[in-house]
Amino acid sequence: MTIPRKLAYFQLFTLCVCIGLSFLFFFVAGNTVQVQAQDRFHALVSQGLSSMGQRADEYGRTLDGVAGFVAASDEVTAQDMETYATSVHIADGSYVLDAIGFAVPVYDETDGTLKDFVIQRATPTENFAGMVGTEFSSNSDLLATALATYASGKTLSTPPALHGENCHALLIKPIFRPGAASDGTRDPDAAFLGVAFAMVDVDEIFSDLFAAQNDLITLDVSFYDENGSPFQHDPTVASDAPAPAFEFSRDHTGYGQRMTLHWASTPAFEAAQPNNAKWIVLALSLTITALILIIQSVILKRNLTINQTVADKTRELETQHQEKRSILENAMLPIISVRQSGEILHLNDAARQHLIAAGHRKDATGDFVQDLLPEVDIHRADGGVKIVVPPHKGTTEPRTLEVEKNTWLTADAETRITLMLRDITDSERRTLKIAETEQRWSLALSSAHIGVFDIDLENGTSVVSDTWRDIMHHPADPACQNPYYDKMQHVHPDDAAVVKKIELACLNGMTDRAEARFRIRVGQDNWRWIKSDAVVVERAKNGRALRMLGIQIDITESNKLEQMKHDFVATVSHELRTPLTSIKGALGLLEAQTQDDPDAGAVRLVQIATANCDRLVALVNDILDMEKINAGSMTVVPKPEKLGDIVTLAAEQVEPYASEWKVEIDVDTPDPDHHVLTDKNRIMQVLTNLLSNACKFAYPETAVTVTTAPVGDMTKISVTNLGNGISEEFRERIFQPFSQAEASNTRQRGGTGLGLNISRHLVEAMGGEIGFDSVPGEETVFWFTCPSTEDPDVAMVA
Repeated sequence: MTIPRKLAYFQLFTLCVCIGLSFLFFFVAGNTVQVQAQDRFHALVSQGLSSMGQRADEYGRTLDGVAGFVAASDEVTAQDMETYATSVHIADGSYVLDAIGFAVPVYDETDGTLKDFVIQRATPTENFAGMVGTEFSSNSDLLATALATYASGKTLSTPPALHGENCHALLIKPIFRPGAASDGTRDPDAAFLGVAFAMVDVDEIFSDLFAAQNDLITLDVSFYDENGSPFQHDPTVASDAPAPAFEFSRDHTGYGQRMTLHWASTPAFEAAQPNNAKWIVLALSLTITALILIIQSVILKRNLTINQTVADKTRELETQHQEKRSILENAMLPIISVRQSGEILHLNDAARQHLIAAGHRKDATGDFVQDLLPEVDIHRADGGVKIVVPPHKGTTEPRTLEVEKNTWLTADAETRITLMLRDITDSERRTLKIAETEQRWSLALSSAHIGVFDIDLENGTSVVSDTWRDIMHHPADPACQNPYYDKMQHVHPDDAAVVKKIELACLNGMTDRAEARFRIRVGQDNWRWIKSDAVVVERAKNGRALRMLGIQIDITESNKLEQMKHDFVATVSHELRTPLTSIKGALGLLEAQTQDDPDAGAVRLVQIATANCDRLVALVNDILDMEKINAGSMTVVPKPEKLGDIVTLAAEQVEPYASEWKVEIDVDTPDPDHHVLTDKNRIMQVLTNLLSNACKFAYPETAVTVTTAPVGDMTKISVTNLGNGISEEFRERIFQPFSQAEASNTRQRGGTGLGLNISRHLVEAMGGEIGFDSVPGEETVFWFTCPSTEDPDVAMVA
């Protein structure tokens, strides 16, 4: 039998025992509740019997009072009876006796025997005045009871009789003058005065014996005559009433009348008993049984799990042992296990091969590691150390080994030492080469005067090169953990916000590089221009920048040379304007004088001179605009303008130029109320530049179209032509200054190569963008955007 089956049998046995105990407790609880209910029922019955006896004694005392009152008085008047009835609470109707009175005897005149009784007094008079003078012989039961009372000297009751809806009986007591025998026999010398009687309501005698009589238990009284036949004064019996749970019957004789008292419990009494206790006990017992089974199941499963875990762990440990032994034997790393004394206990194949290569041919188990590897100190602290050992046989280079020492204890608390040998000769050689390469690289950076910085953004530290320190005039300070941040606090106030914005854009991933030019203080009042270029080289999984690497170069001198160049170009351009204006004016006069000259050669020469003069003027104007843009002095004043007027005016200005290239200009006029926020002169300059370029490079006999379209809160203006288009190699530099397509096109069509660059700067300065789309040999579209405005008056106020 397997262990799980035994546990199942054990659980089944436990279940049977618990269920058996549960039902045992159920029956015990039910029996206990039944016994306690029976005791409560009998206690109520005893209380009723006691109350009934007390009530019978009260009736007897009341008749004794009437008899004593009659015997002590010579004559009992009606008022005397009323007074007595009031004293015993009969007249007010609150007493169970309906009437009291007495009757005098009537004797037979012939033989002097007692033959009848006549009621002399009865009270209350208002209800029973008609009883006075009534003879007992009118009711045989009454007369018989009165004669029996006279004969026995005891108080007796008439059988119950129905009077209307109620059942009544008379209690009759004989009245003798003092001197009657106490044993109940009549003294012949004593005078018999009559009988005292009390009318009682039979139903009231047995009702309200105690407070809970009708609520908890009921009393049914059955009377019997001298023949033993029951007297049923209330023939109506509820046939559909449920059988009571508790009953008690008792035969009783009171005042000469036989009766049977039958007590029965009511539904209220039965409902008040804790009959549900046995079910509660059963439910609790079954619940406890379930808990016991659950706990037992959990414990058994836990024990099974523990046993299974122990077995699995044992197998796992055995597997790990075999695995580690296999790894140890097959590891490429030499591993030697020794005692604390240095005696070799075990070595893997890699260690054997290493010792063989070192000249040790035999198995080294049992030898001392100090004899085989004298450079190894097994008494040093655990950890790694480098040692240099002689070269292998056939080599001349000494070998560098890294020895890792680990000390551990066996289960018997015996010290063991594990030595792991790692040949790092090649690694050391490469490390040396890397160090030499880094040194050469550092020398190259130093020669090029390029400073390098590496920022750890997570820890707030940075590493900088010596060249960087020379450029920034920042001496080395071991206490400074972030020299880059420390020096960048000295950026010129006018440049600090721009530099910070550029760096944040790169750190947040908005740009790939952080390129900036700024001034930094390197002395008391010495400011140097620095060019910085940095990239984020490491980010966290959530995109947060962790490391930034970059270079910084001092461009102060190059800036000075650049400024000198700009100043020279600006001066030359300004100086060329005056003679060019004079030349253009002279050529205009000369052209006017030669219009009627038949010498066509002179006219042609004047036209060539005029065209080249116009080219020089355009070049000078473009160069001056470029200088203004570079110097930051190019002013743009945007205000609301009608887009339709601007497009129409630009087309009209370029129309003569388009005619020269046999090209038409087609304008898709926008809505007359469409306004843009722009500088009219500058947008005219951009639009005429794009139109002239489109006409110049369009196929003859084609049309250049101008279209406008709203794009969100911007307006897009497009200039389209059909021509050779823009070659792939020229697209990347088309907006750079002095950029032109192939030389043949330049010679054929002319141009300075500055128009698109100037247009880009002007569009961006007005808050727009510029771009193009071109399909070689087909359609080319140059477009730019301007902010739209709906209400020119509001825009002017803003």
